[in-house]
Amino acid sequence: MQGQWNSDLTELGRDQADINGKFLSSLEIDYLVASPLDRTRQTADIINQHLALEINYDDRIMEWHCGDWSGELWDDVSNKWPEEFAAWQEDQFNYRGPDCENFPDMINRTSPFLDEIFALDHNRIAVVSHGMIGRVMVSTLLGHSPEEMFRYGQPNDTIFHLTEHAEGFAIQHFIGGSGPHSGLPPRNY
Repeated sequence: MQGQWNSDLTELGRDQADINGKFLSSLEIDYLVASPLDRTRQTADIINQHLALEINYDDRIMEWHCGDWSGELWDDVSNKWPEEFAAWQEDQFNYRGPDCENFPDMINRTSPFLDEIFALDHNRIAVVSHGMIGRVMVSTLLGHSPEEMFRYGQPNDTIFHLTEHAEGFAIQHFIGGSGPHSGLPPRNY
């Protein structure tokens, strides 16, 4: 579990960021915000080679804080904390592992960020964040229930594209710069 544990991008991650940066340059992005963790800073730097914008960093869009589980392999977490891990598996939305956030915590952390983003005088905003916190933000905007939130994932090479309309948001996604694909990708983990 990586969570807010810092790490560098792999060569594959750098390639994916470059492909997505080229794609984002075709969308006339006018504001770029990123999580300040090393891997998202590096991703934003690569993407920004194609956008030439100021990169804004915001702690509120850092990945899920997985506390004592940070840096552990899934199997190790289930072996070292079997009761806690079982409780988390039973209720991933509400349960807090040792020193972990839960989904309501992440919703509370990102909701003010989303309010501020929509108050900006920009029309095309790119947010470089992480899989779980990205799912939280998208689900918040789409008004998803906890069950709906767990039906999709966000692989590292995937961009969610939300367009605001009077009646709400339309969503599509792009994988490796190709698409659009309608809706959200299914969760495969």
